[in-house]
Amino acid sequence: MIVTEVQQTMDGQSTPAAKAGVQANDIIVDFNGQAIANAQDLIQRVAGTPVGQSATLVLFRDVDGKLDKRTVTVVLTERPPGKDLVEPAKPSPKESADPKGNGLHLGVTLAELTPQLVADRHLVGVRGLYIKEIDPSGLVAEVRVPQTGQQALSEGDVITRINRVPVNSLADFERVLNGLKPGDPIVLNVVTYQRQRNVLLQRIVQFTYQ
Repeated sequence: MIVTEVQQTMDGQSTPAAKAGVQANDIIVDFNGQAIANAQDLIQRVAGTPVGQSATLVLFRDVDGKLDKRTVTVVLTERPPGKDLVEPAKPSPKESADPKGNGLHLGVTLAELTPQLVADRHLVGVRGLYIKEIDPSGLVAEVRVPQTGQQALSEGDVITRINRVPVNSLADFERVLNGLKPGDPIVLNVVTYQRQRNVLLQRIVQFTYQ
């Protein structure tokens, strides 16, 4: 959840979030050891925590173009009427017009494969969508390999199918996503280039759409 504003109380005093060092544009991903799904999820967790109790927040902050992971401790106080711990981000005009574009609501940025990308990433013969970036606070970042607990998808992976449908363009991917509802399964066929062995590995990643 992205913070757009760290508010003050009615008498001009700093809020618990401000005192803890939370800043605008921070991305809060964890509250007391539990992953945060969205702004409402954070608000509910704050509301369910007794006044005076300390809470630990894990957040990411943009520092010189890189996301810096930080942990802060907030001591909760009474919430002034109409005020939340933080103000959730409002969607940009582009997101409002197309909130599901390019896997945005999964927290993943995809790119169509180009001849140059295929050559640079050793993906000869692979057709699909290249994972350029994974939002650390998005749904995809929370998907783990059961045996190891490692993140199941990484930058550089290629998604070749979603729910058995081949995806060679962003439009193919978005078409499947647009037909999903919360609770539906997502099954991804993924190809990864393993540099150490100089081979392409195929695997399946499954999770539930939220």
